[in-house]
Amino acid sequence: MSFNSYLRPRILLAAAAALVAGAAVWLAVANGNAGAAANAGSTGTTTTAAAPAEPAAGTSNTNLYPFGAPSGGVSVKVPPPPTEPTLSPTYTTKTTTRLYGANPYEEAVSVTQHIWPAVVPLNNPAENNNDPDRPWGVTLVTPDDPLTAITATPLIHFPDDAPILYVTSSGIPDVTLNELKRLGDTGISRFNNVDAFLVGAAANSGVENQLKSIGLKYVTVTGGDAPTLADNVDKLYGSIEDPDTGVPTMPGYNTAIGSMDGKDWQYLLPATHWVAHMPTGLLWVHTDSVPQPTIDALKRRGGMGNIYLFGGPKQISPAVAKQLSQYGRIVRVTNDDPVAFNAPPVDSPEATAIAFAKMYDPMGMFGWKITGPGHGFSLVNVNDWQAAVASAPLSHLGFHAPLILTSSATTLTSDLDGFFTSVSPFFLDSPADGPYNMTYVIGNWDQISWDQQARVDYISEMHNRRVVGSNTGSSYADSQPGA
Repeated sequence: MSFNSYLRPRILLAAAAALVAGAAVWLAVANGNAGAAANAGSTGTTTTAAAPAEPAAGTSNTNLYPFGAPSGGVSVKVPPPPTEPTLSPTYTTKTTTRLYGANPYEEAVSVTQHIWPAVVPLNNPAENNNDPDRPWGVTLVTPDDPLTAITATPLIHFPDDAPILYVTSSGIPDVTLNELKRLGDTGISRFNNVDAFLVGAAANSGVENQLKSIGLKYVTVTGGDAPTLADNVDKLYGSIEDPDTGVPTMPGYNTAIGSMDGKDWQYLLPATHWVAHMPTGLLWVHTDSVPQPTIDALKRRGGMGNIYLFGGPKQISPAVAKQLSQYGRIVRVTNDDPVAFNAPPVDSPEATAIAFAKMYDPMGMFGWKITGPGHGFSLVNVNDWQAAVASAPLSHLGFHAPLILTSSATTLTSDLDGFFTSVSPFFLDSPADGPYNMTYVIGNWDQISWDQQARVDYISEMHNRRVVGSNTGSSYADSQPGA
């Protein structure tokens, strides 16, 4: 790790405080941002989304459009707020919100634009502690390395409050640079007012020079391989979050572990949203061996930790689990249940995400325990890991929306349909009593279709349990925190 410090000029507009302090912005990127980078090799290339083709006259589906298909393009052209020219509108329904991005850079910006309005001036006495308005820092990674990006996610949580944004191996794309300027983070007070963590390949001279030019203070975090990088991130975050011990803790020394072999890292994607929600270590193993940096990180916990293994024995072998048990209590995060299943069920990252959303371990206060309504969810295509990582701040603030993975770009799979139906809200007296769900759908229409988003909305709406045939859904009491 290396540390580089630079003074960052701040323009403090006291006169503007009264004008903007009461403003509220709830917008995210919906269409291609004019400054977005089209690929990881260029910081100046832009993308433009093609307008959808209108159906030819007389060819529309009469079941969808009984009175004829609409035409004429976008009905309501939404301009950005006068003081926020880079914000873009989003596509929402009653219980879903599309955070659109044509590429990873836009997906990440879409998330940060949704969460942080950044309208209160920095000279406002409350701004440094007003987390919902602007972040305290940012975490920069590249969109070509899933192990590194996943490894960086513990840095999102407090006291860093540093969401993920994507850069390239040679610089900062315009869409990301503009968002850094819009966010205007406060600096991490508990870490020498550092503005940015540069993780892995994001720690390059191109990125560093651009950050210097706009006055951001940064620290670089690197490692020769994923386990070493994870150990370094763990030490860095631990030193900030719990300087007394140097180990992340709340309420105990919890650690999420995944396999770095093949594509087994997909099983650990749901953990990215948890570590953004609660201080937790995130480490790597091989299916049949434990790297030394992972052992070093676990030893710092003095044998007092809860170790959560994401995936079944094909991802992390029983021999590895037994070796890890020397350093703490072992719990697998999987869809298997030896009481419910005579033989282990087929496992997958998608099934693991649902299982983790339902799971709760009272020993470590670990898991979302979502078996009823009143919650948020982040729906991401399993092949769009960049969106999974970038959307982790949605579990950090707001609806605290755990990650749900879909394997289909066009339809809601039966497992997901069943899960969303099971946690849909019902009412007995009044639908105004709530609670309500919100599902964030991340990415473009090719990642998750509009029809799939609409299906989630359809089954997530409040329904009357007294109506004949209404035999699904839950009440908020079904997923109250507790043992």
